[in-house]
Amino acid sequence: MGRTPMPMDGFTLTFMARELQRTLAGGRVERVNQPERDALLLTVRSQGGSHRLLLSANPNQARAQLTAQTYENPAEPPMFCMLMRKHLQGARLNDIAQPEGDRVLVFGLECLGEMGDATRKTLVLEMMGRYSNLTLTDESGAIVDCIRHVNAEMSRVRTLLPGLPFVMPPRQDKLNPAALDTQALAARLAKLSCPLDKGLIETVAGMAGVCAREACARLGLEPSAPCDTLDADAVVRALSDYYVGLPARFSPAVLTDETGLATDFFPFPYLTYDPKRQEAYPTLSAAMDAFYLGRDLHLRMQQRSAGLQKQIRTHIARLEKKRAMMLETLRESEKAEQNRIFGELLTANLHLLRKGDAEAEVVNYYEEDQRTVRIPLSTQLTPAKNAQHYYKKYRKAKGAEAYAREQLSAIAGELDLLENAQEDLDKCSTSADLAEIRYLMVENGYLRPEPGVRKRKKLQEGKPYRFTAPDGTDILVGKNSLQNDRLTLSARSNETWLHAQGIPGSHVIVRSEQEPKPDTLLFAAKLAAYYSKGRNHPALPVDYTRRKYVKKAAGSPAGFVTYASFQTILVGLTPEEIVSIGRSAAEA
Repeated sequence: MGRTPMPMDGFTLTFMARELQRTLAGGRVERVNQPERDALLLTVRSQGGSHRLLLSANPNQARAQLTAQTYENPAEPPMFCMLMRKHLQGARLNDIAQPEGDRVLVFGLECLGEMGDATRKTLVLEMMGRYSNLTLTDESGAIVDCIRHVNAEMSRVRTLLPGLPFVMPPRQDKLNPAALDTQALAARLAKLSCPLDKGLIETVAGMAGVCAREACARLGLEPSAPCDTLDADAVVRALSDYYVGLPARFSPAVLTDETGLATDFFPFPYLTYDPKRQEAYPTLSAAMDAFYLGRDLHLRMQQRSAGLQKQIRTHIARLEKKRAMMLETLRESEKAEQNRIFGELLTANLHLLRKGDAEAEVVNYYEEDQRTVRIPLSTQLTPAKNAQHYYKKYRKAKGAEAYAREQLSAIAGELDLLENAQEDLDKCSTSADLAEIRYLMVENGYLRPEPGVRKRKKLQEGKPYRFTAPDGTDILVGKNSLQNDRLTLSARSNETWLHAQGIPGSHVIVRSEQEPKPDTLLFAAKLAAYYSKGRNHPALPVDYTRRKYVKKAAGSPAGFVTYASFQTILVGLTPEEIVSIGRSAAEA
């Protein structure tokens, strides 16, 4: 999904604060949802329309923005959400501020008290990596609650717990760009010997690396020039003019790489990047939606499925270790035939042997040249008992061989199931998708049912992905084994079914009983390749046939089918196609 998104820098946040103030100030909070444990989604009625304000304290994606994206809410709202609804629903959003140009937004709210009187509360969003938080305070400045509790053991700097006075994050020794003290900045820069861009980062609040390099480019200065070699007063005057002119530059843009994948977003096109790689957006929120499209979901699903991923990896490792042992047993069993021959030869020559002999040298009539062979003997056993000993070793080895072959077959089936589940976790886009994979793991004995949770009467069914082919035909893609079964078995007999050959992957159905057009067939085959373990293969074989030729044997595991009368197409995905498919997936 590209680079890991960093929390919003203070420079970009300044533009977002203006955008939110312009759009939401004076609006009323209609709904409060908590789609994730570290994010709130407020629906604010303002200027004749409803706007969805996302406030995320996620360590990797902390941000504030208006969003058009759809977020899945939990079946039962968390306690923090219930408390926020009690205090914020119906509240008027009066103002939005960014103190000292830092990565903090303060939302001033006028709420109704228990007696119906107006009370002022404040919602504070801190976007500071792993220290990110979202805190509601009352009129006295006491903490009502925060999305992430911080006790004295967790932080020596400040404690964030309900009932305690709220203290803002410690101020950095940097200058506020909104009220730039030019004399102080010039004095500080003159004392620094580091490159100019580093000097700006050290002295100006909210100035991240990319922002500092852009400021240098706008000022016509070399970012690597040592600060103490420059005319500090001239630099500061130019920087002050730069800040004054920023509101007029506002024209949000998303930076993309050569494949079209969004890699960053800016409040205006940056001179430090290729203008052809910067796509314009009407608002900063729209640019952020484009940037986070898919990233948000991918990260959330990774977090939710981390425990399941670990358990699946553990089971796979155990099975691979067991498989290695069974293969070693098979290699050892190759010696079994020699033990049988030794037993036969000893039996045929009992009249020549005596108890106490250490070995028997006899003619091996199993060999064409009938050369002699030396057979080790136990001096404690009679010749007949020695022969029986070799027969016993033979029978034991043959039994072990049969057991090993049986186990290897079972292990192969289990690994298929687990590797499919592992592959399917990457396709999850909803809680229902994850629940289906967990259900499969429980049903097959790899996981225990969650303690204290009653078995559901009916599992909530996840929905397959839906794509539209170049000719407008719908194409459906299963996200896991259960969905693959439902999708394939419910398809019409003459619809086209596709699957990557011989590897874990999704079932794909072209929703038309007509022969698919070449472009449609190729597109469907690329979807089958994308949603398989062979996504990056340059020429992956994808099999396709009519649905009527796909059969599911009674009792076979979910997602396992056999098929006939198929043809094969070789497909390879370009980096651009991989990005495009990932961005265009939609729920059926």
